Amino acid sequence: MDESQKKSSASLKGVFRKRVLFCFVILSFSVPALLCSHSNLYAGSKKQIEFAADHPPYLEDFIISAEDDSVYLSLNVANPFNHKIRSLLINGVSQKISLTVKVSVNRFNLYLVKFNRTLSNNTYTHNIDYDNLKKIFTIRMSADSKPIETSSYKKAVELASSFKDIVLLKRNQIEADHQYQVDTQTEIREVSLPFHLEYLFFFLSAWDRKSNNYTIDIPKQLLIENVKR
Repeated sequence: MDESQKKSSASLKGVFRKRVLFCFVILSFSVPALLCSHSNLYAGSKKQIEFAADHPPYLEDFIISAEDDSVYLSLNVANPFNHKIRSLLINGVSQKISLTVKVSVNRFNLYLVKFNRTLSNNTYTHNIDYDNLKKIFTIRMSADSKPIETSSYKKAVELASSFKDIVLLKRNQIEADHQYQVDTQTEIREVSLPFHLEYLFFFLSAWDRKSNNYTIDIPKQLLIENVKR
């Protein structure tokens, strides 16, 4: 190998080493950046690192009851707000917790094929506001109900997350030989800005939180007892 070839080989090795070093430096910065974009890290006093998972909302404490010639549903929404939404609420941005309730009846046609017929499909919305000056939360269950005020964030969320005595069926809608179902889902509605500015401020999509859809069979014995009254 002559002198020129040796110099060429040495220069190629130098370029290769520089590229490897450059790629290593890039990866050393990009890996933490990717990690931070998908998870929240909190360092404690003992140098322990914990991952704060953003769990979606879910429904719990289902109660189906029969009273006054009607069948009712009560439930609670768990984990409605994440840290970002809580921060927005504390800074005076109103929030809404909505619950969609669909009631259907199962029937069989002449060919013994099961199908569902929707009897009702309603959405119930609870509003929660915070007054920065008075340090008071205001919860509105409906346009007709009296607002409830509290200074406790925990109490305010509990009130706004509680849905009580939703009418599912009236006695005149119930047929004893049919099976009835209720489908429910909660949604923390995303903000709607004037002039469709939500498309410009796309980061506000963090408000769009939904639970899974829950399907519950209404107990047949409960329906029969209601019909016999």
